[in-house]
Amino acid sequence: MTVSALRCHLRRHGVVLVWLPVLLLFPLLSLSGGVVGGVAQVVLVVAIAAVAVLTVLASGLSGPAARPPARVVASLVGLVALIVLGALQGEGWQTVWGVLAIIAPVALRGWRLVLAVATATAGAAIAIAAIDGVGDAYLISVGGVLLSAVTTTSFLRLLEVIEQLRRTREELARVAVAEERARMSRDLHDLLGHTLSVMVVKAEAVRRLAARDPEAAAAHASDIEDVGRAALADMRIAVDQMKTLSLAEELDGARRALDAAGISTSVSAGSADVSDLAGQALAWVVREGATNVLRHSGAASCRFEITKDAGELRLTVVDDGIGGPVGNERSGGLEGLRQRLRAVDGRLDVRPGSDGFRLEATVPAS
Repeated sequence: MTVSALRCHLRRHGVVLVWLPVLLLFPLLSLSGGVVGGVAQVVLVVAIAAVAVLTVLASGLSGPAARPPARVVASLVGLVALIVLGALQGEGWQTVWGVLAIIAPVALRGWRLVLAVATATAGAAIAIAAIDGVGDAYLISVGGVLLSAVTTTSFLRLLEVIEQLRRTREELARVAVAEERARMSRDLHDLLGHTLSVMVVKAEAVRRLAARDPEAAAAHASDIEDVGRAALADMRIAVDQMKTLSLAEELDGARRALDAAGISTSVSAGSADVSDLAGQALAWVVREGATNVLRHSGAASCRFEITKDAGELRLTVVDDGIGGPVGNERSGGLEGLRQRLRAVDGRLDVRPGSDGFRLEATVPAS
């Protein structure tokens, strides 16, 4: 450690030096009572205690990155040294033990280190008791110190768990926000993509019919207005996170939109039951399928078919055009459909070919 770093460290942890006289008050009173003779011995004992106290306290106040193994070992040695001094110099040293019992677990993080300290300290105390013949009060004091250290460690571990739970809760909240944004993105894409495609088809019809059939052109223009108003209403509902789709309504809407574009459309839905969530997922498939037919296929005919087989419902959209977005199966619309279907344990199969385009969605039957 450089001189400047040492000064910075002492400024950060100057409280250690402030409390050092308080921690050594009772040991000094014990020494002054005549238990130990000689100034040199008093100075030696106080120096050992001061180094031990400073090492343990400084280790406890430093962060984990500033706590090298050498400092941990020094803390352990300091604690054992204080136990020995306590046995040799009298009851005044028990005050230091109590304070360090609170600080030491901070310096020696982890159950393994705490157990190592407890084992070493208990071993030192028992050895001193056997050799020096100290009383039961000494062993009880050591036991209290060890219990305090374990209690402090448990409390610190509890604080760590609480902090981990807080971070986990924040991470879950971030994930939920991201998922909600993705859902809203899919909804807006599917909703606006279909509606705008219908409006474009209607506008082209108006342009073609404006000169030779004004009444038909006006009817298509009225349809554009109706579709636009419906899109605005759907947008408000989607923004309010209340948007739900009806499979039957989407099938009917797709048929009418494709018929208006001059594409012969057949719908075979049967009477198969489907859950609300699965029905909404299939409804989005119908909408995206109709949109792809209008945008990409140039088809003359299209078929929507729902069949039930082996506990599964299968929605098939087939057209006889040139195919959908070939080579781009990861496009926003298709990828959005895959995500919706995965949410209800379903799957999507896209098979473009020379004879048309096939979109197949499968969900569990209710």
